[in-house]
Amino acid sequence: MSTLQDFRQVSRNRERFEGAMRARPDVQRNIEYFQANIGKVSTAEEFLKDDKLYRFVMEAFDLGSQIYARGLIRKVLNEGVSDPAATANRMSDTKFKELATALAFKETGGATLKEPAIVQAIIDRYVDVKLEVSSEEKNPAVRLALYFQRRSTNINNWYQVLADRALQKVVFTALDIPEQAALQNLDRLKERLESRFDIKDFKKPEKLHAFLDRFAAMYDLKNGAPQAGTAAAPSIAPVRRGGRASIVSIDPSVTMSLLRFPRF
Repeated sequence: MSTLQDFRQVSRNRERFEGAMRARPDVQRNIEYFQANIGKVSTAEEFLKDDKLYRFVMEAFDLGSQIYARGLIRKVLNEGVSDPAATANRMSDTKFKELATALAFKETGGATLKEPAIVQAIIDRYVDVKLEVSSEEKNPAVRLALYFQRRSTNINNWYQVLADRALQKVVFTALDIPEQAALQNLDRLKERLESRFDIKDFKKPEKLHAFLDRFAAMYDLKNGAPQAGTAAAPSIAPVRRGGRASIVSIDPSVTMSLLRFPRF
């Protein structure tokens, strides 16, 4: 099937796919361990020492590529989010702030991690991520589309998109912007994106669906022709094809450079 067909199949049957993911023995074990132990930690240091808890939460917050950046994560968690100058508040990638907010070691000493609703929300995020990762085995673009769909409600400015390689990949592909454009001046690139698409439309379901449909069609045009009968986005010129590869990650080498992004 084409990327568009694959994406729609998972998107329209999300509950069934998530149920199958939760039923996997390894996922069940990880969830059970998290439920039994997360309420026992009250400091960032205790959390970081429990490798199973640490990896579970990092995956749940889409920070799996940052697992070995313990120094940065320790700083993010210890500083919390109350102070506008805290590390999490100065990073364009909002996932770090989401992590610090949910764990709240600085603000509550981890008391939020004893609340069932918070615990369940983290578990749900973990299952979402595992489902997206598993979809990559069939089609890397489906993982990108599902990830973008889930993160879209948190996108408030173009710097957030440019700070996240996966979000950037989807946008560049859908708008037919060459990857080399990422090397441009950030402010100029932001203006270029603003001229092509209204970022507020990502929070409108019908506009988001149309955008992801276009991404799926463009991805197949760039990486392999879709099968016969597959709908393509209108007014799209053929482009050179290339290989498929995973990109849902944050490059550790540029993580700290995000601190220099404009604050919003």
